[in-house]
Order: sequence, then C-alpha cells, then structure tokens
Amino acid sequence: MLNQIIRGDCVEEMKKLPAQSVHLIITSPPYNVGIDYGVDDRKDYKDYLSFCRNWLSECYRLLIDGGRIAINLPSSILQSANSRMAYLTIDYLIIMRELGFLDREWITWLKMPKGEVPAKSTAWGSWCSPSCPYLRDAVEYIIVMDKTTHKRVDRKGQNDITASEFLEYTSNCWYIQPEKDRRHPAPFPFELPKRLIKLYSWKGDTVLDPFVGSGTTAYAAKILNRNFIGIEINKQFVNMANEKINIML
Repeated sequence: MLNQIIRGDCVEEMKKLPAQSVHLIITSPPYNVGIDYGVDDRKDYKDYLSFCRNWLSECYRLLIDGGRIAINLPSSILQSANSRMAYLTIDYLIIMRELGFLDREWITWLKMPKGEVPAKSTAWGSWCSPSCPYLRDAVEYIIVMDKTTHKRVDRKGQNDITASEFLEYTSNCWYIQPEKDRRHPAPFPFELPKRLIKLYSWKGDTVLDPFVGSGTTAYAAKILNRNFIGIEINKQFVNMANEKINIML
C-alpha cells in the first residue's frame, strides 16, 4: 500500500496495515464543525472524541518505536452539534497521553506573519462592546508526540535538512501563510508538512496521513523522497490528491 492514496474509512483502512510500519504521521483531522468531507462532521462531542480515540489508537499501533505523530489543530472551536466551545488541542493532548504517546513539542502556526488582522473575517458577537465579543482565529497548533521513546533508534538514515532550515524549523513558532487553493474546504499549506517531514524523518521513511484531503502531505513526502500512505474517504478528494501527486511533479 506504499505510495498510493487509499479510499476508505481511515480506521478500517489503518487496521489493514502492519504494526510498526510507519515512521511519521502528519494530519489535520475533521474538527466536527459541519464541513462536508463526505462523513458526519456534526457528531455529539462525546461521540467525536470516541472517534478521535479510535483513529489515534490505530496511529499508535502503526508507528515504529521512536516514530512521531504531528497533528494540526485549532486551539478552540465552536462545535456544530450543540454550539459549545471545544478546546480541541487540549482534548487531543489528553487522549494521546492516555494512549501512551510521549509529549514532544507544541508548535504555534501563526497564519498572519506581519501580525495583521485576519483577512476576510468577521468578529461575530457583540460589536465594540464587552457584552459578548468573540476572538478571530489567527493561529493554529501542531501537537508533536513520540511513541515509546523520544529518540529514533531503529536506524540512522540520510538527512536532507540544511543548517538554516534546522535553525528556522526548531523554533516553536512557525510563520506560514495559509493555503490559497480552496478547492478543498480545509487545506493546509505545503510548507507545513515539508517542515515536519524534514525535521522528523529521514529519506526513505514512510509518512502516513489518515485524512489526506487534497494530498498535500503525500505530495510533500514524494517531493522529499519519502514513501507515503494517504487515506481519504471522499472520492472527489481522492481524485484531487492523485492529481496533485501525479501531475504537479
């Protein structure tokens, strides 16, 4: 199943993969806010967290000892199911710790490099009043965790990160513009998986994205001479990912 986009439910498809066969997992999962991914994205929040535990459990099984997982999430987000605010990053952190993942890093992705007001956004709630103001989202986070050990001990591979890249990527605040191609409802920019792949893996490693969407993680892995596995349930997005992988090179 290496170097292909698999169409199907990520939990079921990950169960078909052999244990300890993946070196790095990079993904941005559904946030349960009602986006049309081809699955129910309006679950009761307890059901959503149960779903999160299921796919994260499979991720843990698939990672080698010393393997890493990096998950892109908002700090907090209003849930569509019952209009409650959920602190997704914290809830994911708790679940991952319970599953046995080891804390490694928490990266802040600042989407507005010059500190400007987020473009094309509206401050919902009360206007110019402390009655009920809401904050606009200018940052997201990337939780990075390890399995079993913080150090890769399986082998020593070929590095491809430069000294200047290493200095930039090892800051825990990344200034990256959001993806402009909006054919997918929630894309992340190529720069994000590129940095994670170069920082946390060697050439020839296998990178998995269980919610591959438009294929950015798989594309970055291919560009950087890693093997990739992408899983996506939506046929339209599978086609989009395959197009990106096969045509953009």
